[in-house]
Amino acid sequence: MLQNYFLRRYRKRISLFFLLFIQISSLLFLEHCQGNRPPQNFILITLDTQRADFISSYFPENASTPNIDSLAKKATLFENCWSLCPITLPAHASIFFSEPPYKIKNYNNGQVIRPKRARPSFVSLFKKNGFSTAAFVSLGVLKAEFGLNENFDLYKDDFPPDRWYLSAEEVNRNVFPWLEQNRNQRFFLWIHYSDPHDPYTPPYFPFDFKLFLNDQLVGEYCLSKYATHQVDLNLRKGKNEARLEVTNEYVQSPDSFQARFDLFEFMPSADQKNLQIEFPASDWYIRREDNVFFFRKTGIISIDNKADIRSVKLTFRGKPILPVEGSRENYRKEVEYMDGEIGKLWDKLEALHLFQNTSILIVGDHGEGLGEYMGHYGNRHVGHIHFLYDVYMRVPLIIYNPHNLKKGVRKKEFATLLDIAPTVTSTMAFKKLSNFRGRDLLSLKKGEKWTIYEETYKPEAVRDRFALLHFPWHFIFTPEDRQFELFDLSKDPEEKENIYQEENLSPELKALRQKTQSFAQEVLKGKEDIKIDKKTEEMLRALGYIK
Repeated sequence: MLQNYFLRRYRKRISLFFLLFIQISSLLFLEHCQGNRPPQNFILITLDTQRADFISSYFPENASTPNIDSLAKKATLFENCWSLCPITLPAHASIFFSEPPYKIKNYNNGQVIRPKRARPSFVSLFKKNGFSTAAFVSLGVLKAEFGLNENFDLYKDDFPPDRWYLSAEEVNRNVFPWLEQNRNQRFFLWIHYSDPHDPYTPPYFPFDFKLFLNDQLVGEYCLSKYATHQVDLNLRKGKNEARLEVTNEYVQSPDSFQARFDLFEFMPSADQKNLQIEFPASDWYIRREDNVFFFRKTGIISIDNKADIRSVKLTFRGKPILPVEGSRENYRKEVEYMDGEIGKLWDKLEALHLFQNTSILIVGDHGEGLGEYMGHYGNRHVGHIHFLYDVYMRVPLIIYNPHNLKKGVRKKEFATLLDIAPTVTSTMAFKKLSNFRGRDLLSLKKGEKWTIYEETYKPEAVRDRFALLHFPWHFIFTPEDRQFELFDLSKDPEEKENIYQEENLSPELKALRQKTQSFAQEVLKGKEDIKIDKKTEEMLRALGYIK
């Protein structure tokens, strides 16, 4: 009897073990099947000028982004993703073609990407597989005429007459009707938000500038939005006085210059015989080499009209002068405003029952300097383009697949913009295009190392620069100055100390330096001249790319 008891008990344990094994195997099989089943739709969201450390999933101290965070909790987040170029059009070209800018021969904004049969965009795969394709862009440098519209059924790139950018709310206003119309068919959708790009001015910012003529209010404007304004000034005969008043919460002293105009023109011009216009030196400083007008809290303009009463047209575009802390604070406000609009996109996808069958990839095109480094002219640099330090190059990357049962995964493996196209095509079970130079990020080996090459170019950049990132080493080379910089990211992640000393380089570092130098030589040898037309030049000037 005792033997039968142990036998019965042993059989029960075997049965329980076998049942548990079957359940675990079934779950693993289900996860495998679901994880490999392609979603019905794909949405690519690019965040222009978005630093990774201003997304709270990465670094909660700088900004609060609960809506992006909510997706990250259901997705895979890459902690170490880099751009290849801190310029919008070349960076986006690398996303779509999976080739570096120097291979595409696209170096600056405003330069047309020439179509090439051997280098199709990954969007072509969606077209071949019967998907509807649409793009909604928010910066003029991504207009269809520059070459990223390949294989899109709809490429929405309309802008107001006074500016070359759209707010996230305006982008959503275009996107939502398209989603409603295409909800029942397979689609690929690219949404481009650029709110963190200069000017850092969410739509809710109040008027900060008043214009008076002879003590009568002509108009109020938000100078911070960097839009182009045209105003008719009805002059009386004889002496007239225009008065400009700016509100700048970051510069309190009335004796300090508080705003600047990059465009400030009268028509007819001030050199007319019967029209004399004077800018008192007590209120104004005019930098004549590039016609930039700086003024204090109040700026007086004396207008002597020696003819009959007439109208004079004033065209102006400018912005308040912000200290670094002001730029940083307004950048944060832009990021948080954009996150709120992304939350409205999530709500729309939920309402249309699209979240459960749509993959979403969020990535930045490049970062932004917010005063961490000195510029070429002795000021703390705010912006991008010129430098290749980490704050200009590290970007967020979040990949959501509704069929992946693993949620909230964080990966430390290195990624670049080259990897976006292969990852998208792998997710959709498309065959990888032969021109792709990136990798499928969802099948990387754990701990896999990768060498990243970075580049930026004149004339938008002050210098051509090249870099090699092979963790923990970051080499930066400026050929024109024959200058090398070297940073150890494991000890100095903020890249504050240049430790380059030629005589003390180890064999490993000498080899990396040689690779950096050879990379620069190869690129410059094949670099083609950058040609842009007058209309494009004015657009780049209006967006702050050309000074």
